[in-house]
Order: sequence, then C-alpha cells, then structure tokens
Amino acid sequence: MTSLVRRLAAGLGAGAIMATGLMAIAPAASAGTITPTVDCFVEALNKHFTGPQQIDLSVTPNPADPGASVTANVKLGASPATSPVPLTGVQVTPSITLQLGGGASGTVTVTGATTTMDVAQNAPITPPPYAGQLTIPATAAGDVTFTPVKLVTTVFIPSYNLTQVTPCDITSGGGVAETVTVKTPQPEVPTLSADPGTVEPGGSTALAGVNWAPNTPATPELCDAAGANCNPAGISANTLAVAADGKLGGSVTVAAGTADGSYTVKVTNGAKSATAPITVKKKEIPVPQRKITLSKTSIRPWSFVKVTGENFTPNTLVAIIGVNGTTPVANFSAAWAGSDGKFCTYILVTSTKVNSITAAEIDTSFKFDKVAIAPITVKW
Repeated sequence: MTSLVRRLAAGLGAGAIMATGLMAIAPAASAGTITPTVDCFVEALNKHFTGPQQIDLSVTPNPADPGASVTANVKLGASPATSPVPLTGVQVTPSITLQLGGGASGTVTVTGATTTMDVAQNAPITPPPYAGQLTIPATAAGDVTFTPVKLVTTVFIPSYNLTQVTPCDITSGGGVAETVTVKTPQPEVPTLSADPGTVEPGGSTALAGVNWAPNTPATPELCDAAGANCNPAGISANTLAVAADGKLGGSVTVAAGTADGSYTVKVTNGAKSATAPITVKKKEIPVPQRKITLSKTSIRPWSFVKVTGENFTPNTLVAIIGVNGTTPVANFSAAWAGSDGKFCTYILVTSTKVNSITAAEIDTSFKFDKVAIAPITVKW
C-alpha cells in the first residue's frame, strides 16, 4: 500500500512538472502569456488531472532570419496537480510542442535538459523557468505565431527506480503565446577584386568575386576613379565567366593607349554590378647612368690619360674637363659619342690641382649637361 501511495505521488508529481527547454535553467524573459486548461494523463493511475496552468513564452532574437536557430524562453505557472507525499531528487526532462501559424506551418517540439527538483507534499508545483532552441523554418515569411499545444514530461525517481512519462494536452483557453517577425532575405551583394592592382596600358589583370548571378555573362568596363564615365572600349579583351556557385573569375585587358592614372573596373552581370580600383601606369624604363673610365687613376703632371665613356646620348659632342671639385682647371679635350653612346679620347693633365675628370654632353647652345665624373690623383 505504501508503495502504491508513493507511485501515486510520483504520478501526480509527473503531471505537475510540465516544462520545456534545451539549455540550463534561464531567468524569466519578457513573454506572451496564456492560461489554458491542461489535461494530464497519469499512466500509472490510468487517471486524468485537469486544471488551468499559466504559460509564458518568448522567442529571441525577434525579428529573426528564416532558417535561424532562436531561443524559446518558457516560464510555467503552478500545476493543477499536487503530490500527496514529499518527493526529493526528482529528475525532470521536459518538452513542449508548439503549433506554427501565420507565415509558417507545422509543429516544433523543444526538449529540455534534465534538471533535479524536490516536490513538497500537497503544495502547488511550479517548475523553474528555462530556455531552449528551435529553428525558424527556412520558408517562413512575415509574422510566425507560436501556439502551445502539448506538454510532455519524463520524470524519474531514483529511490524507487520509477520512470513516468506524462503527456498534458491543452484542451481549451489556449492560443498564440508568441509572434516572431521573420526578416525578408536581402540579396547577396557581389564582390570584385583585381590582382595585380597596377597594370600597363595593354596589360591584363585578373578579376575575382562572389555572389554573382550563376552562368550569366559578365561585361566589364573601364571607369574613372569614382566609378563614373564608364567606357566598354577601355577594356579591349576579357575572359570573364561566372560559375554555377556564383564565383566570378577571368581577366581583363586594359586598352593600349590608356593614359596613366587611377581607374575602376566595373563588371555588370544581370542586375548585379561591382567595381574594383586599378592603376594604369606605363612601365618605367630605367635610363642608363653615364659612365667614364680612366686608363690611369694616379699620374704625374703632363701625362695623357685615356678616357672611355658609355651610356651617353648617341651622336653627341662630349667635353672632357679636368676639375678641382667643381672648378675647371684648364685641362680640356673633346669626343664624339657614337650611335651606341660610347666614346674614347685622351686628355693631357698638366696641373696637380686636378682631382677629377668629367665628361659633359654639350647641346646646340653649348650648355654643358649630363655629366659623368671619375676621380684621379695628380702629383709629382
């Protein structure tokens, strides 16, 4: 008889502990509140227990994206059932089933983590608040309503090795407990990058990007730095293509004759477009440095020194001058740079004041310019 009473108490306790959650016990959340009549069937007693029970439900975040995982926060009021005997260490695994409406259909069931609680004798049983995860349907749109329709709780009493599954149906007085606004999906913005970012006129750069319209032609243009004044002729060739996954790839060739400066490449693909900055710059050809070589770097006064030069302007007169620092010292010679920019001549060095030999091109106005220099030591 005592065992039967204890089992009866366990059954009543199971009928009262009606909760849902997926995470640890959470603080109460701002919720929509309904107070329906619940009908709980205790299998061990083959008996129904009926009465009102408050259900607070909120879903966060709200608004939510379609297909997003959101948190259901639940707080239940006192159960209509009580236990005729005290129970300790009762392990409770709750669940709740919600009917979707409005912008979605179907049902979702959230099962909570197992928690442990004590049940007082002949006292209202109020489950702790909890939180759990549910998924907004990927096809949901607009406002989605959540209406509790069923509570199922599994109760295990370790001291009696007794497990009781208690379903509780909402029979009347229910309704929508929460409404979630589903965000309207935004179109994915295409991206575009150019590598290298600097090209020569007539040169090519590779373009890449994502979120483009799959298997749709991509048309490039060359625009100014602000993305305006676009000209399709600014791109003389391209190999652009968009794959089935929306990835753009290929290269574009900047038209020959494009002036140096900052530009953008604009790509249009259906209703989508994007730009990437590029710089057009002619390749700089280094100017060879004029150079002279002396046959001797240490001489006595009144000695001839052979001077050879290279990288001078072709077919140009070159003055060979002995200098002290930057001051000429009355030792002069001349040479003619050939078509290859080279020359060879001699200079008679007479003064010990000379410490360098210079070779300077002479233009038609007899302006000495474009100089090469080499050191020399003159001493007795």
